[in-house]
Amino acid sequence: MLEAMRTLAMDHLFQKIEEDDPPDNLEIWYQNIRNNSLEELFPFLVEDTGRIEKVFIIHKSDDKDFVQVRIEEMRPEISCYLPFVKNPGSRNAQIGPVFKRNYNKNKISPSKETINSTIKYFKSLAESDKLWSAYFKEIFTILKTPKIKMNGAVINWETEYESLLECVIQEIGQLKKTAIVTVEDSTGKLPGQRPDYLKYLLEDKLAGNRYLTKKIQAKEDSACPLCGTKTKLFPNALKGAGLNLLNMDRLGAFPGIDKSQAWKGYALCVSCADLLYVYKNHVLKKTGPKKDRIPFSSKIAGDRAIIIPFSTVDARARQELLTDVKQFIRNIPDDVEEDEETLLDILKDEKALLSLTFLWADIGQNLEKVRWMLTDVPPSRLRELSQINEQAEEWKHPLFPELSIDGKFNMKPDLSLRALFPMFHRPGKKAKDANQSKKLFQLKRLVASAVYHKAEMPEKLFWNEILTTAQWWWLDTIERGDTYGLLYEGKGKKGPYLTAAGWVRNLAWWLYYFKQAGALDMENEFYEPEWEELRPYLGGESGIDKKEKAFAFLLGVVYGRLIFVQEMAGVRVSVLNWVRRFTIDGKDLPELCKKILAKLLEYRHIPDEKIRKLFTKKYYKAVEELALIGDSLGDKIDLSSNLTCYYLLLGLSLSNKILKKREE
Repeated sequence: MLEAMRTLAMDHLFQKIEEDDPPDNLEIWYQNIRNNSLEELFPFLVEDTGRIEKVFIIHKSDDKDFVQVRIEEMRPEISCYLPFVKNPGSRNAQIGPVFKRNYNKNKISPSKETINSTIKYFKSLAESDKLWSAYFKEIFTILKTPKIKMNGAVINWETEYESLLECVIQEIGQLKKTAIVTVEDSTGKLPGQRPDYLKYLLEDKLAGNRYLTKKIQAKEDSACPLCGTKTKLFPNALKGAGLNLLNMDRLGAFPGIDKSQAWKGYALCVSCADLLYVYKNHVLKKTGPKKDRIPFSSKIAGDRAIIIPFSTVDARARQELLTDVKQFIRNIPDDVEEDEETLLDILKDEKALLSLTFLWADIGQNLEKVRWMLTDVPPSRLRELSQINEQAEEWKHPLFPELSIDGKFNMKPDLSLRALFPMFHRPGKKAKDANQSKKLFQLKRLVASAVYHKAEMPEKLFWNEILTTAQWWWLDTIERGDTYGLLYEGKGKKGPYLTAAGWVRNLAWWLYYFKQAGALDMENEFYEPEWEELRPYLGGESGIDKKEKAFAFLLGVVYGRLIFVQEMAGVRVSVLNWVRRFTIDGKDLPELCKKILAKLLEYRHIPDEKIRKLFTKKYYKAVEELALIGDSLGDKIDLSSNLTCYYLLLGLSLSNKILKKREE
């Protein structure tokens, strides 16, 4: 995975820096940039200064007693030579002669304390025996010049300020926008034009501050696990690059590991660490029309995930992949949320792609709190699923939903498996914690893994969560006292919406889909009812392969008629509690059947023509079929609670469709 991130970062750098076609070996190109053109690499390793408008440049004048300040507009030609790296801590010395100057009513920063610490730090570097000591000696000498020409006036800064740098920072005045203050060397070069300064930043500061800790030092002369180069390895490389994948700060996360030996498991060379930094901070940088889309990310199985492509060695093909993804992000309409789900449709046809990894993690200042990882998803499988999705548009069956819902409850098939969100979403305000459970999150990943890998899903876990979701739908109906959603798909003024009936009919569709996709086994034979008009509702799409399932389904149909009768009679629907909060199984069905039929018999004798018309010929046919199956099964029906409740709810959702609302 890290190797794929590294490659993607290298491809990104080439696309940003060069205009020609990539060489066959991009690794050689990258190392050449590091060795000979660091100024081109540094903008990707330091803080972005692209939005800053003004640059105040302190430079020598012809008079040795004076320095001057000139003001320039920030532009690409100079921004690459102004690498800003902030030193951790509000009062710590700044690490180089590139400063961000900020103003508000209360204070101007950097503060006097920070500036004084910085001057002392520059002096210590000038007096040290380092490759960059001569550079800092020049800068320190310039900053000790006694007078400065600024804003058309000559200032003897020693009378009012403790340093020339403080003088410049303060005398800029009430410029509210952030500005850059920097120092040219004695030859007129900006900091980023000095190779010795860049080497200082790269080796001493970026590598030292980011990739080392006080407790764990670098390991000399060791092979980098990513690139294989034998060099110095930095133990904090992953976290320093912004990839906190190993939770190294959490005590006890890796029992038995001595932190001083961390280099053996986590350490990388600075070259690879920098590429991972580029991946986190530039490849994954938000973009799009609203600057809110993270490239190579999408909602997978209903939750945001990072998509990590494992690509071929063909650099040209990889550049095409990168271009296609960026073009896709640019073309996303502002008001269309669902289009981002088609990113996998783009990737499935990329020539450079070998496989995909999906990583569910938080993306902020760091990429961290990894919750799940799904690896080795081949593009050939995505293409196969895409064909199944196309074929699915032609699937027609009376069990399947008739209404299509947009938005987050959209249950249409797509490569991102977004339908897994509404499939397991529990309705009602009380369900917040249930919807955020770790167990549910993991189950959706396991289902996705089964689909993407054409493997068998964990059926027991799947059906347990389906039953829990069904129970929430049932309880929500009881609490709201609205049985409409049990019998009908939702259709309102604002368009279709998800109800219990719509949910279970969509579930029936998806169970058939999972079988077609190889994630569930298809039944070999199916129940054949005596009642001819019931046959279109069964078959392979229903999964009803034995009498027990048929009994639960048909009992749900008749149960639905009782609920409808009570609604039409204008009485409180009291029969919902008969299923004990939806926790029954097959052995409870005979007793439930007796209660339902007995209650319906009571309503048949009510002298109300409106009610009597609800007992249609199809109702009696359904009761006959139910009795026929019940007689053959007896009182001991062997059917799990999961399947009992599913088929009961499915029958409820189709009750008025099968039995008709009234006798014509």
